[in-house]
Amino acid sequence: MVEIVPWMGREFTFDLVGVFPALLERLRGTPARAKRLIMGIPEEMLATRPNGKRSVKDHLGHLVDLGALDERRLREFLGRAKVLSAADSSNRATEHGNHRETPVAEILRQLRAGREELVHELDALTEEEVGISALHPRLQTSMRVIDWVNFVAEHDDHHLAAARRAILSASEQAITNREEARK
Repeated sequence: MVEIVPWMGREFTFDLVGVFPALLERLRGTPARAKRLIMGIPEEMLATRPNGKRSVKDHLGHLVDLGALDERRLREFLGRAKVLSAADSSNRATEHGNHRETPVAEILRQLRAGREELVHELDALTEEEVGISALHPRLQTSMRVIDWVNFVAEHDDHHLAAARRAILSASEQAITNREEARK
């Protein structure tokens, strides 16, 4: 199985042109893809932290947690800030968010509502606004709104892929536990 590159290790080039509507569709689709991913999986398995790593609920809750940063960064772009706000690299909101105790339906509702609001705001931007740039504090590179939207969509996909891995790991652990219980 191919390993997932850690998010903080990813590098990006920002050379997108003319794909803004497609990127909005990708963001718009994150909640539906998340819902499909967890369909039929028991809450207990979604809350399992395989090998001490994030659970499926943690990954999805993390996307919800970042909604405030996304909104702040959009305001910064539109306000012509030179540098965007830094993300909390310790992910305190996610670590203390009790996502594993939250019903997954509520996490999905919050994710859908947040994405709908963000996409609605982005959809109203002009071509000029989509080209506004600012420095990303961690990457230390200038990015335009369109590049940032791609970055957010990539981050969504990263966590959906990690959530899928968490499901697989939790499933494997459940099988191992059942086999050991039979012995």
